[in-house]
Amino acid sequence: MQRLLINLPEIIYTPRLKLQMPKAGFGEKLHQAMMDGYEDGIRWLAWPPERPSIETVESDCRLHHAEFILRDYIRYIILEKETVNVVGGCAFPFQYANWKIAQFAISYFIKNSERSKGYATEAASAMTLLAFKILNSKKVEIYCDSENTASIKIPTCLNFKLEYIQKGGWPRLDGELAQFHAYSIFSPDDLPNIKVKW
Repeated sequence: MQRLLINLPEIIYTPRLKLQMPKAGFGEKLHQAMMDGYEDGIRWLAWPPERPSIETVESDCRLHHAEFILRDYIRYIILEKETVNVVGGCAFPFQYANWKIAQFAISYFIKNSERSKGYATEAASAMTLLAFKILNSKKVEIYCDSENTASIKIPTCLNFKLEYIQKGGWPRLDGELAQFHAYSIFSPDDLPNIKVKW
């Protein structure tokens, strides 16, 4: 698969969300979303303990734009369609991407004040369809810390199946071994009917 020749959509729509390719100008709004529950990002997503500045997040948006174009790291900023507010982000983490098979994993975060609305489920559904329909993936995975019960709801709502449980392999601030659940899905036909378009 020649990654640079893949026509990735810059914008994806779900019933309530707009997934937008990162680009210049999103730094301040994304920073606000990250700060709303940053402690959870440290705990569950291995974010650095030092909170980034608005300028750092803006710089990252521009870097992520370049990585998106090169297909080195595929990320989207999650916006609420009606308000155009940034509510989170989602991605195919490069360390879990296998382009030869092809096979991808999904990560996501939703800011604290917008959780429990099903936004992560909609975004993960869109990313799963993108993996299957555009990237010709044979398998899509979602990894969740066993203690992150809110995140575990996402793959189960999307009909991902628990494939295995692993202890270790993920850093924890308390120095203990994390136990994470690996969920997988092998066909877009197994997904619930959530309207996605690009």
